[in-house]
Amino acid sequence: MKKTNVYQKVTDRILAAMEQGIVPWRKPFKSSFSPVPVNFSTGKPYRGINVFLLNLTAWQLGYPKNAWLTFKQAKDLGGHARKGETSETVLFWKSYDVTESDEAEEDAAEKTVFVARAYNVFNIQQCEGIDPDAEQISEVPQLGSASDVYANYPAIKPEVLAGTKAVYIPARDQVRIPPVQDFISPAAYYATLFHELIHSTGHESRLNREGIANANRSDDIRYAQEELVAEMGAAFLCALTGVETPDLTSNSTAYLQSWLEVFKQDKTMIVKSASQAQKAADFLNRALL
Repeated sequence: MKKTNVYQKVTDRILAAMEQGIVPWRKPFKSSFSPVPVNFSTGKPYRGINVFLLNLTAWQLGYPKNAWLTFKQAKDLGGHARKGETSETVLFWKSYDVTESDEAEEDAAEKTVFVARAYNVFNIQQCEGIDPDAEQISEVPQLGSASDVYANYPAIKPEVLAGTKAVYIPARDQVRIPPVQDFISPAAYYATLFHELIHSTGHESRLNREGIANANRSDDIRYAQEELVAEMGAAFLCALTGVETPDLTSNSTAYLQSWLEVFKQDKTMIVKSASQAQKAADFLNRALL
């Protein structure tokens, strides 16, 4: 499958859910399964956009376990996917070293490029001949309590100060947020704080992300992508700390419509934003691993 088609397929999957009023990174998955999907065969957690794709499917179809495996992995374990079961698409990136020649200098330089590959996986509940309780021990890293995220912020952390609204100010490297008692719940406070802390990882002294290091409110697409990175990154942190992600608010129709319009303009944004969000969450996670 061509790279553009991979992005298209994933984007179409997310758009279809959003058109039904479901936002994968904001829907509170209250089922008993882990909010971080894992590979049943290896115990490794899925990452990036795969987290939202698999959570969405598990929630929609009511699977009690968030564990997945490929057709081959099921076969290697002595089982198989039941006939007629539909797989879910996940993405992996394969790296290639390529040589670029510079005709003017008659020189050649090597660089590494990453190509998205689509794989099909089945939930363990779709399989036969495998003990669903025999999975490998999960390797999902836990961050501890929600307060640990800022307390253990790597290197120099941004200031977190009281404010009348939640915002990250790159020029001052400050997060401003109302006090916890002004939120409807502690979970809502931490989900909002996580959103702003993800923004802070884009500072030029940290991950140097385009949407923060070169912030420009007049660039609608760049601004929208940075906001999506923060939403997705906050969802990752909520999953790792056991904080329930907030549901849509009363302005959900406007919220959904604004994202639908952006995604239809740029079919690669969802996948790329999820990748950047994972890097941001990893940045905040590394001190606690």
